[in-house]
Amino acid sequence: MSEFASALLSGTEYAYAAVLKPVEGTMLTVMRETAEFAAEHCNDYSDLKSFFSALIRRMKASLSHTPELLPVLKEAGVIDSGGAGLLCIFEGMEKALNGELLTDDSLETDTVSGAKSFAFDPDDNMEYGYCTEFILVLQKRRIDVDAFDIKDLTAFLESVGESIVAVRDGSLIKVHVHTFEPEKVLAYCHGFGEFLSLKIENMSVQHNETLIKTDSGKPKERKRCAVVAVASGKGIIDYLLEIGADAVIDGGQTNNPSADAFLREYAKLNCEHILVLPNNGNIILTAKQSATLYDAAKVHVLPTRSVAEGYSALSMMDMSCETIDEVIESMMFGVPNVSTGLVTNATRDSVNNGLVIHKGDFIGLDNDRIISAAKDMETAATEMLCGMDGIDDKQVVTVFYGREVSAEKAKRLCSAFGKRFPMIEFGAVSGGQEVYSLIMAVE
Repeated sequence: MSEFASALLSGTEYAYAAVLKPVEGTMLTVMRETAEFAAEHCNDYSDLKSFFSALIRRMKASLSHTPELLPVLKEAGVIDSGGAGLLCIFEGMEKALNGELLTDDSLETDTVSGAKSFAFDPDDNMEYGYCTEFILVLQKRRIDVDAFDIKDLTAFLESVGESIVAVRDGSLIKVHVHTFEPEKVLAYCHGFGEFLSLKIENMSVQHNETLIKTDSGKPKERKRCAVVAVASGKGIIDYLLEIGADAVIDGGQTNNPSADAFLREYAKLNCEHILVLPNNGNIILTAKQSATLYDAAKVHVLPTRSVAEGYSALSMMDMSCETIDEVIESMMFGVPNVSTGLVTNATRDSVNNGLVIHKGDFIGLDNDRIISAAKDMETAATEMLCGMDGIDDKQVVTVFYGREVSAEKAKRLCSAFGKRFPMIEFGAVSGGQEVYSLIMAVE
């Protein structure tokens, strides 16, 4: 693995040296950041498969960051196509490493009819020029091959294009250039020899093919901030999406998601900043690890320790703030004043701070502190609320009721809670969660 990392670093050095004016935000950046990650972490993995999997994750993170480094990409709402191609190559290498061989049937082929699907019509303008690449063999009958100076060729390419790579290997010349006038490039170079291979691609078509798309196929607007939350229960997940989350990872108590689960969601987002709500104390560390693997400057983990805190943070999010730090501050403003009430069933007999608990009892918790135990849910929840710190100063309680609780029962519970606490407003939301019969956001 160390040898492979060294090879990546060496390849990166050659790539930068081959480009006349290296630009960050291109495939060069993706190559360099991946190679640097490989060199730094090659000894952290026990086998090549896990090492390669980590490289792919880092490459995806680097690719998603290219619009932040190259304004033209950010303006167009796209990632770098060269970096995307490099990622495709590495993903193919990973498949081969895992024994997943591609068949001819699985390979896409271009056809003339297929060009109809390209978004380039008779009324369109050429905005991005042509990606022109070829290999030329110098011909003695045309020039003095030994005296040929590639600097002259490079100077000409600079006059008609950009993103120039011109490399000589003996009598072979490899050229890459972005130009609006490929015919001039070919005519000039043809004077030195014959083409062994030649490719010209319309980069406006490439641009349209690499647009980050929604399910409807329309370009997705690049957002300033996107929120990724963690929650369990279809009702809670849907509710968080309704009030502002862009993605919700299924997880929580007894079901901690992996760093990969976070990375998969990050890769789907088109945004400048990602705000993460772990919503569980045991998940915060994993979320921070995923931020490091992806892009620590782009991913911001807010230390929410419960769904109630995450719900509060989303409710308070103010996108009119000028800076990302101010947006985070708006979200975290009310979190210290949020209490999380939980009602679940005891799995065994026990005694907790003098409270006798029997297996199957409903127990009420203020965050992690057991306050009540009773045979019925209403009593356990009411006693839990009575014993909750600062309950007299609370104003609103949102009750997320679990899978085994009916909507009618939840309504009756909220009515009973309202009679016991007339100064507090109670509302019920179908959470559909499994572990807790009730999750109560007390604000």
